[in-house]
Amino acid sequence: MKLKFYVVNLKRAADRRQLMSEQLDKYGVDYEIFEATDGLALSAEDEQKLALSDHVILTMAGGRQCMVEDKMCPPEVGCALSHLRLYQHILDQGVERAVILEDDVVLNDDSLLALNNLDVIDEPWDVVHFSEDLGIKNLPEFLRRKYYIDRARGLYFARLGMHNETLDAIFNRRRLVLRTAFYVVTPQACQTLLKLGYPVRINADYLLGSIAYNHLKMFLGYPVGHYLVPNEADKQSSIGSDRPKHRLVRL
Repeated sequence: MKLKFYVVNLKRAADRRQLMSEQLDKYGVDYEIFEATDGLALSAEDEQKLALSDHVILTMAGGRQCMVEDKMCPPEVGCALSHLRLYQHILDQGVERAVILEDDVVLNDDSLLALNNLDVIDEPWDVVHFSEDLGIKNLPEFLRRKYYIDRARGLYFARLGMHNETLDAIFNRRRLVLRTAFYVVTPQACQTLLKLGYPVRINADYLLGSIAYNHLKMFLGYPVGHYLVPNEADKQSSIGSDRPKHRLVRL
């Protein structure tokens, strides 16, 4: 199935836009630069889509809850709105598999190899992530299926979590996949994230990365970190180093 690439980029970040265009042109993929929402210059319409709070309660299966501490900072708000707007754009365009990239990453040959072999996953999926797994509890190893991209080099996909909403609420309530730098979504994933994402209360990383909250069938590319190569721009993230901690508290 054909892939469409989208790069989330602030209009004022022309240098990052140029670098992303150069590398995607090199790989010859179909891509679009998607203009991000600037959290420092929100419109009145944007403001109406927010429900920011110092303490956000997320309700999961079985009535279990988790609290996200600290109100989102303006750049996080812009990032969250950008990804949500992009999910709607993907649905409007009728794209079946969308590769979403932030503008501070560098792809490598194995990134493209993995993307070209998504069909080795022979069960339904909503998201394929190429980022960090922050301690998510998975099924025992003997029950966990590995879908190999390159068996000799140990490159494979595997599903995250317990494959059960109640068990994920028990074991993965405070565990996440971070970041929203490089991932693939289906239309079903976009619909789910839009439903949960408005009004905006939590940042894009937590909305996408909390499988106990969004119940998405999420797969991760292994080895972790092999497919996502930060470039020098990542040292100066557009969100900034003073972003809130957003501690997750079990209730």
